[in-house]
Amino acid sequence: MSFVYPQFLWALLALAIPIIIHLFNFRKYKTLYFSSLQFIQHVEQRSKSTQKIRNLIILLLRMLAFIAIIVAFAQPYFGGIPDGQNLGKDVLAIHIDNSYSMTMKGAEGELLSEAKESARKILNQAPLNSRIMLSTNGLDGIESRLTTKVDALNRLDKIEPSPMVRSFDEVINWQKNNLRNSFELNEIGNVQHIYLSDFQKSTTKFDNLKADEKSFYFPIVVTPQNKSNLSIDSVWFTSPLHKVGLNKELNIKLSNNSEIDIQNVQLNFELENKKRDLFVDIPANSSSIAVMNYTDKNAGLKFGKLVIQDNQFYADDEYYFTYEVAKQSKILIINGENSNSSMGNIYRLDNFYSVSEISQGQYTQDMLSGTNLVVLNGVNEIPSGLNAGLNDFWNNGGTVALFPGANLKTASINSFLSSVKLPIINKLVGQNARINKLNYKDPFFTGVFEKEKDNLSLPAVSKFYLTNESMGTNALNVIQLQNGKPLFLRSGGDKQAFLFTSVLSSDFGSITSDILFTTILLRIGELSLRDGPIAITIGESTKYPIYTKINSEKPIHLVGKNVDFIPKSEKNNGVTYLDLSGTEAVNQLKSGVYSIVGDKELGKIALNYNRKESKIDPLTKDAILSQMSEKGIKNTSLLEVSEGASVTNLQLDKPYAYWKIFLILAILFLIVEILVIKFWNQKLSKVLTAQTT
Repeated sequence: MSFVYPQFLWALLALAIPIIIHLFNFRKYKTLYFSSLQFIQHVEQRSKSTQKIRNLIILLLRMLAFIAIIVAFAQPYFGGIPDGQNLGKDVLAIHIDNSYSMTMKGAEGELLSEAKESARKILNQAPLNSRIMLSTNGLDGIESRLTTKVDALNRLDKIEPSPMVRSFDEVINWQKNNLRNSFELNEIGNVQHIYLSDFQKSTTKFDNLKADEKSFYFPIVVTPQNKSNLSIDSVWFTSPLHKVGLNKELNIKLSNNSEIDIQNVQLNFELENKKRDLFVDIPANSSSIAVMNYTDKNAGLKFGKLVIQDNQFYADDEYYFTYEVAKQSKILIINGENSNSSMGNIYRLDNFYSVSEISQGQYTQDMLSGTNLVVLNGVNEIPSGLNAGLNDFWNNGGTVALFPGANLKTASINSFLSSVKLPIINKLVGQNARINKLNYKDPFFTGVFEKEKDNLSLPAVSKFYLTNESMGTNALNVIQLQNGKPLFLRSGGDKQAFLFTSVLSSDFGSITSDILFTTILLRIGELSLRDGPIAITIGESTKYPIYTKINSEKPIHLVGKNVDFIPKSEKNNGVTYLDLSGTEAVNQLKSGVYSIVGDKELGKIALNYNRKESKIDPLTKDAILSQMSEKGIKNTSLLEVSEGASVTNLQLDKPYAYWKIFLILAILFLIVEILVIKFWNQKLSKVLTAQTT
């Protein structure tokens, strides 16, 4: 047992008072008038033993009454109230999970409706003066305030589904922090954390819960009737190249989260004026990839939508995407001492490329603006200024390719290679080596060859640079020599950098006269097109790049149907990045295609909801209780709302006000004392009367 006001227990020292009073009462003498004194000694001897018993009983009853009053003022409790709080006003910390999984159908309609109805019954049972903290997945400032029962009931009707997903531990810690920081904390009594959710495995976490034996917890589980679901998980293009007249392969990953195979799932595809339907078979608890082939007939921004037919969970049934079919790609060639003159001419064969050639000494930082690809042609050194500019260019989505010279200053060259995640160069090796292998599986060669060939007649090199591949880079070997050494490498990850390990000179081999050399250059050019992601997940930290130069200081808006949102943005070397993470973006944005607007329209962006809740797999009752117990959470009572239970009278166990019991005991002890005194006085009177007669 613990006490809210333990300082009142010092009053137990006052128990000496009734003892002193009784001792003085024992010494008090009362004069009795008798007609004859012969009976006084006889009466005194007869009643002496019973008087002692009576006085001891009265003393004990008075002390017990006094103890009960003191304990009542100290307000005892059994692990139900945080230290320093009183029992004045209880707090119901009610959280309603309003994520999109709560739009699934339960026994009486949507799970969210069942949760709201259950919360309404809990609020109706609460005393009128209860303090309520009613929160949803928004967890905003308004929801952090303690409110009245009437206000909470009014707010309950306004709760709508939201794409925001919260974990159990995040919500509980948020509730505790706000109660702790509340200026009304000294008026708070018992705290009951009531959490209504479908408790999905993918989103319900207990990792950051702290041990707690004082608060009371009521997880209330709402259960969907059907746990199956179809979803569009992700979309991507086989080739990143978007050009007019080029055949495109759009890959769509579909998942079947159910126990049965589903055949002929209808998938609708819309892109500008194109509308098509695909029918896909998806095995149980598995996924399938559908491929849509089409051709873009004109350049410009493209945006489309994919829709799957599903009758259960709707938030993952649509997927929006955008991309740009470029009219032209800008290439900057920086020529060094050992440059190859044919490089610029090869790119000029295709009108798609706008080529600028400069000598290394002519370079200025502004030349990188609007450029997609920088080719270092036969350079032997990369000065610090050029190195820094290229590094920023690469970090902002630009592509760089190094074709080294014959007299390398390895310190500056290797500094650049390290910054773009490529292996450093060790030394020049004079050794004839024919190209032995093309890595057909690498995305670099996707769509270049109709089929793989092992008997190709490939050129050779007579000299090449050895690279240190043990430096921890994630570079990939695209073309390999007979001796196993790489001739052409590319960096891994989203940012692209390329390294050719020989020199483009007849002294180093015959590769420049082979069609493979032309293929390599043009493929680098194709892959260098800078384009943003085809889709963004609302709330995630992915930053969307805008490569169009923005001169105005006006804020950038995302404009859609009934939505005008100003996202967080930052600039870096001429590239503007939009940040759509955080609760504000999640609460205000819906899935769809939005125009990016500054002083003019800058592009379009496709937004989709998170797929975390696509797999409908709730935690069991035992799993919830077990994980809470492992974290030291006591006083837990789990309720399940299913099969019509939400219309029943939900009762929550409440901590009992034990001070009331002690107050009643004090009154009982006083009543018993009065009865004892009255009984003994009557008995003594009868004895005296009998003796005198």
